[in-house]
Amino acid sequence: MEILERVRATIRERQLLPSSGGIVIVGYSGGADSTALLHLLTRLQAELNIQVHAAHLHHGMRAEADADVAVCQRVCAALGVPLHVERANVPALAHQHKLSLEEAGRNARYAFFERLTHQLNAAAVALAHTRDDQIETILINLLRGTGPRGLMGMPYKRDFIIRPLLDVPREQTHRYCAEQGLPTVFDITNLDPHQLRRRVRAELVPTLQAIAPAFDRHLLRLATIIEAEEAWWEAQVRSALCQVRHRTPDGEHVARAAFAELPLALQRRLLREWLREHLGTLNLPPFEVIEGIRQAAQTGERTSWQLSANLRLTTSPEALHLHSATPEPAPYAYPVSPGTPVLIPEAGAWLEVRPLEGVSPPILTPHTPDEALLDADAVQGQLVVRNGRKGERFQPLGMPAPKKLSDIFTDRKVPRTERWRLPLLCDETGILWIPTYTIAERAKITPATTRILHARLYRNDAEP
Repeated sequence: MEILERVRATIRERQLLPSSGGIVIVGYSGGADSTALLHLLTRLQAELNIQVHAAHLHHGMRAEADADVAVCQRVCAALGVPLHVERANVPALAHQHKLSLEEAGRNARYAFFERLTHQLNAAAVALAHTRDDQIETILINLLRGTGPRGLMGMPYKRDFIIRPLLDVPREQTHRYCAEQGLPTVFDITNLDPHQLRRRVRAELVPTLQAIAPAFDRHLLRLATIIEAEEAWWEAQVRSALCQVRHRTPDGEHVARAAFAELPLALQRRLLREWLREHLGTLNLPPFEVIEGIRQAAQTGERTSWQLSANLRLTTSPEALHLHSATPEPAPYAYPVSPGTPVLIPEAGAWLEVRPLEGVSPPILTPHTPDEALLDADAVQGQLVVRNGRKGERFQPLGMPAPKKLSDIFTDRKVPRTERWRLPLLCDETGILWIPTYTIAERAKITPATTRILHARLYRNDAEP
């Protein structure tokens, strides 16, 4: 089928564009594939009621990249297509986020496309992945390890991304550009022998074709079959997730007993879908982690899994819990002078410490959990109010030995969002008082106490 007819059929059969049309942004690198796609869509503008724009990201990696931009500008000017160019320092992004250059470049491109889509209120971003790219992607997924979803390859449409060339062989796009006299550029980094895609293209695909000349058709047929089956599974998983998931102010949880009764295949898929909603498809944990979570949920074991900087999953005999982790607060510390209230903005509270005069120790008791009485002679050096430190230890009143502060927070069921913001009264030796809990054993009032300090925490910015 002639390439224009194939693209037209793919757009219609796959319903890649709304009937109302709109702006379509073409991810335009200047290579033969994206140049062909740009030209083809401009030929279909009136028919599809679309307005084509082009988007080019300068990756900041090659000396000839500026010349590539100039070629893109000439082609777009000849076609009457608006061109949007943005520059990114992909090597710096790769170093900053500990990614490969390929991954960092992909992330930068998609972020650029998403920003431009919102800016122009575009209907879609069209990417120039071809039939050959699809075959390579499925093989790469197999080599890296994948489930059924990875055998589908790249979707024709997902969110604002469409791929109208997925039924077109790469050879046709190159021939089309030559026939139309369209200038193209070549990215020499595509020849990098260290790139997995390059090796799959240059070594694996020819070997498989030599062994089984029809392997590409068979692989794409498998992808088509799995695509239909995944659509069915998606509906089943969504329905099952709705039945076992519950949302609370503390986060989301899945009832463990109900989860454990599901078939094995549904358990795995349900976990992936639940986590995908929070982490995104590209940031899902590997199979081994999901399987570890599933097995812990099956037995009711208590486990904790840090899935990202902001998301933690725990399992218990009752449920699987997702916790949104808030960024840990920065350390703070304020000097305390007896008789002078201290504002603690990080905790939304005031603290006042004052000496008590002429009061007999045996008759004294705090009136509220936010009050404490301490032996003033037990204070070592400067008083401060500060938040806790990871690994810090504290010997509570009546305890024979110190305990980890984190264990005390756990025992007292202090919410994780509050643990490291809670103000603690300390001296140069360590913690003297944890509000609502207890004072240190070393600061307790005894019959021998002659000087007493009264400490009180006023919450919610209420002045003392």
